[in-house]
Amino acid sequence: MLEENTVFGNTNGINLAPDAERNVIRRNWVVGNPPIQVAVDHTADIGNSFDIKNRAPLSLGNVFTANVCLTALNAPCPALEASLTASPNPIPVAGSAIHGMTKINWIASGDAEVRVGSPDGPLLASGARGSVETGLWVADGMTFYLQDVSGGKALTAENTLATLVVRFARR
Repeated sequence: MLEENTVFGNTNGINLAPDAERNVIRRNWVVGNPPIQVAVDHTADIGNSFDIKNRAPLSLGNVFTANVCLTALNAPCPALEASLTASPNPIPVAGSAIHGMTKINWIASGDAEVRVGSPDGPLLASGARGSVETGLWVADGMTFYLQDVSGGKALTAENTLATLVVRFARR
Protein backbone atom coordinates (compact mmCIF):
# COMPACT_ATOMS: atom_id res chain seq x y z
CA MET A 1 0.00 0.00 0.00
CA LEU A 2 1.29 3.44 -0.94
CA GLU A 3 -0.79 5.90 1.07
CA GLU A 4 -0.77 9.57 2.12
CA ASN A 5 2.58 10.57 0.63
CA THR A 6 3.58 13.94 -0.76
CA VAL A 7 5.81 13.88 -3.86
CA PHE A 8 6.82 17.27 -5.35
CA GLY A 9 9.25 18.03 -8.16
CA ASN A 10 11.32 14.86 -8.44
CA THR A 11 11.95 13.13 -11.77
CA ASN A 12 9.85 9.99 -11.36
CA GLY A 13 6.72 10.72 -9.33
CA ILE A 14 4.98 7.42 -8.63
CA ASN A 15 6.01 4.90 -11.28
CA LEU A 16 4.38 1.47 -10.93
CA ALA A 17 6.57 -1.31 -12.39
CA PRO A 18 5.17 -3.62 -15.13
CA ASP A 19 5.06 -6.62 -12.75
CA ALA A 20 3.52 -4.79 -9.76
CA GLU A 21 0.37 -6.53 -8.61
CA ARG A 22 -2.42 -6.01 -6.05
CA ASN A 23 -1.14 -2.64 -4.81
CA VAL A 24 -3.34 0.11 -3.39
CA ILE A 25 -2.15 3.62 -4.27
CA ARG A 26 -4.37 5.92 -2.23
CA ARG A 27 -4.58 9.56 -1.05
CA ASN A 28 -1.19 10.61 -2.39
CA TRP A 29 -0.36 14.20 -3.38
CA VAL A 30 1.94 14.09 -6.43
CA VAL A 31 2.61 17.31 -8.36
CA GLY A 32 5.42 18.64 -10.56
CA ASN A 33 7.06 15.38 -11.68
CA PRO A 34 8.44 16.39 -14.18
CA PRO A 35 8.07 20.15 -14.38
CA ILE A 36 4.48 21.28 -14.60
CA GLN A 37 4.90 22.36 -18.27
CA VAL A 38 3.60 18.92 -19.32
CA ALA A 39 -0.06 19.57 -20.13
CA VAL A 40 -2.82 17.89 -18.14
CA ASP A 41 -4.14 16.26 -21.32
CA HIS A 42 -0.72 15.12 -22.61
CA THR A 43 -1.10 11.55 -23.84
CA ALA A 44 2.31 10.73 -25.33
CA ASP A 45 4.51 8.31 -23.39
CA ILE A 46 7.64 10.33 -22.68
CA GLY A 47 9.44 8.03 -20.25
CA ASN A 48 8.82 8.77 -16.59
CA SER A 49 7.47 12.26 -17.24
CA PHE A 50 4.24 11.84 -15.30
CA ASP A 51 3.18 12.37 -11.73
CA ILE A 52 1.65 8.88 -11.67
CA LYS A 53 2.40 6.24 -14.27
CA ASN A 54 0.98 2.71 -14.14
CA ARG A 55 3.12 0.40 -16.31
CA ALA A 56 1.37 -2.74 -14.98
CA PRO A 57 -1.50 -4.33 -16.92
CA LEU A 58 -5.00 -3.85 -15.49
CA SER A 59 -5.25 -7.61 -14.93
CA LEU A 60 -2.72 -7.39 -12.06
CA GLY A 61 -5.33 -5.69 -9.86
CA ASN A 62 -3.62 -2.46 -8.81
CA VAL A 63 -6.03 0.11 -7.36
CA PHE A 64 -5.68 3.91 -7.59
CA THR A 65 -8.00 6.03 -5.46
CA ALA A 66 -8.20 9.64 -4.20
CA ASN A 67 -4.77 10.62 -5.50
CA VAL A 68 -4.12 14.21 -6.51
CA CYS A 69 -1.82 15.07 -9.42
CA LEU A 70 -1.54 17.11 -12.60
CA THR A 71 -0.36 14.44 -15.06
CA ALA A 72 -0.98 10.70 -15.12
CA LEU A 73 -0.56 7.92 -17.65
CA ASN A 74 -2.68 4.74 -17.43
CA ALA A 75 -3.73 5.61 -13.87
CA PRO A 76 -6.78 7.56 -12.72
CA CYS A 77 -5.63 10.77 -11.13
CA PRO A 78 -7.93 13.76 -11.05
CA ALA A 79 -6.19 17.07 -11.53
CA LEU A 80 -6.28 18.62 -8.09
CA GLU A 81 -9.73 17.33 -7.19
CA ALA A 82 -10.79 17.88 -3.59
CA SER A 83 -11.68 14.85 -1.49
CA LEU A 84 -13.26 14.41 1.97
CA THR A 85 -13.74 10.91 3.40
CA ALA A 86 -14.26 9.15 6.74
CA SER A 87 -13.02 5.78 7.87
CA PRO A 88 -15.06 4.05 9.05
CA ASN A 89 -18.26 5.36 7.51
CA PRO A 90 -20.73 4.15 8.59
CA ILE A 91 -19.42 4.05 12.17
CA PRO A 92 -20.26 0.79 13.97
CA VAL A 93 -22.05 1.56 17.26
CA ALA A 94 -23.71 -0.65 19.83
CA GLY A 95 -27.30 -0.45 21.01
CA SER A 96 -28.58 3.07 21.57
CA ALA A 97 -25.21 4.86 21.44
CA ILE A 98 -25.58 8.48 20.36
CA HIS A 99 -21.89 9.15 19.63
CA GLY A 100 -19.17 7.43 17.67
CA MET A 101 -15.71 8.21 16.37
CA THR A 102 -14.04 8.07 12.98
CA LYS A 103 -11.00 9.32 11.08
CA ILE A 104 -11.57 12.22 8.68
CA ASN A 105 -9.25 12.37 5.62
CA TRP A 106 -9.04 15.24 3.16
CA ILE A 107 -7.13 16.50 0.14
CA ALA A 108 -7.45 19.99 -1.36
CA SER A 109 -5.45 21.94 -3.92
CA GLY A 110 -4.70 24.84 -1.56
CA ASP A 111 -5.39 26.15 1.93
CA ALA A 112 -8.37 24.33 3.36
CA GLU A 113 -10.22 23.80 6.60
CA VAL A 114 -12.46 20.94 7.75
CA ARG A 115 -15.52 22.36 9.50
CA VAL A 116 -18.24 20.55 11.47
CA GLY A 117 -21.98 21.05 10.94
CA SER A 118 -21.85 23.98 8.48
CA PRO A 119 -19.37 25.82 6.23
CA ASP A 120 -18.59 28.19 9.12
CA GLY A 121 -19.01 25.62 11.92
CA PRO A 122 -16.38 24.62 14.46
CA LEU A 123 -12.90 24.04 13.02
CA LEU A 124 -11.77 20.41 13.12
CA ALA A 125 -8.52 20.65 11.15
CA SER A 126 -6.70 22.66 8.51
CA GLY A 127 -4.14 22.24 5.75
CA ALA A 128 -4.03 21.16 2.11
CA ARG A 129 -4.27 17.50 3.12
CA GLY A 130 -4.34 15.34 6.19
CA SER A 131 -6.27 13.11 8.50
CA VAL A 132 -7.57 13.50 12.05
CA GLU A 133 -9.35 11.29 14.59
CA THR A 134 -12.60 12.87 15.72
CA GLY A 135 -12.93 11.55 19.25
CA LEU A 136 -16.19 10.17 20.65
CA TRP A 137 -18.50 13.07 19.71
CA VAL A 138 -19.73 12.33 16.18
CA ALA A 139 -23.52 11.98 15.87
CA ASP A 140 -25.40 9.95 13.26
CA GLY A 141 -25.95 12.13 10.17
CA MET A 142 -23.30 14.71 11.13
CA THR A 143 -21.98 16.67 8.15
CA PHE A 144 -18.37 17.77 7.64
CA TYR A 145 -17.36 20.54 5.22
CA LEU A 146 -14.07 20.99 3.38
CA GLN A 147 -13.70 24.74 2.94
CA ASP A 148 -11.40 26.60 0.53
CA VAL A 149 -9.81 29.34 2.65
CA SER A 150 -7.02 30.26 0.23
CA GLY A 151 -6.52 34.00 -0.09
CA GLY A 152 -8.78 34.63 2.91
CA LYS A 153 -11.94 33.25 1.29
CA ALA A 154 -15.04 33.40 3.48
CA LEU A 155 -16.52 30.33 5.17
CA THR A 156 -19.57 30.14 2.90
CA ALA A 157 -21.34 27.49 0.82
CA GLU A 158 -19.78 29.00 -2.33
CA ASN A 159 -16.31 28.09 -1.01
CA THR A 160 -17.19 24.53 -0.01
CA LEU A 161 -14.96 22.04 -1.84
CA ALA A 162 -16.63 18.86 -0.54
CA THR A 163 -19.13 17.67 2.05
CA LEU A 164 -19.32 14.41 3.93
CA VAL A 165 -22.20 12.91 5.90
CA VAL A 166 -21.19 10.34 8.52
CA ARG A 167 -23.71 7.63 9.43
CA PHE A 168 -24.01 4.96 12.11
CA ALA A 169 -24.31 1.20 11.61
CA ARG A 170 -26.03 -0.26 14.66
CA ARG A 171 -24.89 -3.69 15.85
